[in-house]
Amino acid sequence: MQETRRHTSRRDLLLQQMGISQWQLVRPEALKGAINIAVPESVRLVIVSHQNLLQQPIIQDLLRGLTLDSTQVLNITFKQLAYLQVNHTVNYWLLHKNADEIHRTLSGLQQPLNVWQSVDLAAFKHDPQAKRQLWRQIQQSAPIK
Repeated sequence: MQETRRHTSRRDLLLQQMGISQWQLVRPEALKGAINIAVPESVRLVIVSHQNLLQQPIIQDLLRGLTLDSTQVLNITFKQLAYLQVNHTVNYWLLHKNADEIHRTLSGLQQPLNVWQSVDLAAFKHDPQAKRQLWRQIQQSAPIK
């Protein structure tokens, strides 16, 4: 933040006379979405990706296979993950084209029951091996509570 020095309006002059400094954020985007995200008890799966995937047919198919509905799933971005507040065990599915980004994310997961990893959705849709690999991870993991 940096102190603003322009005092043009009446409000600005009054604040200056009262000795109140005004501040302007240098990077206001840093606070965008900086609210903690409380995860409801009903959520069983947290999908972490760069876009909202819940309306994608392939994701709907996967949720049916896991016997989950969209009310039991939270889709967030990698940046939002830092603001997540989880008080119960959940499953995580991390989708990213960069495996290093996924590995950096692992330490920030709260209350993980299972953690599944795959490439981003664009690649996942067209890669049968990636789909098999995800199903293998799911089959080898603890049952979804």
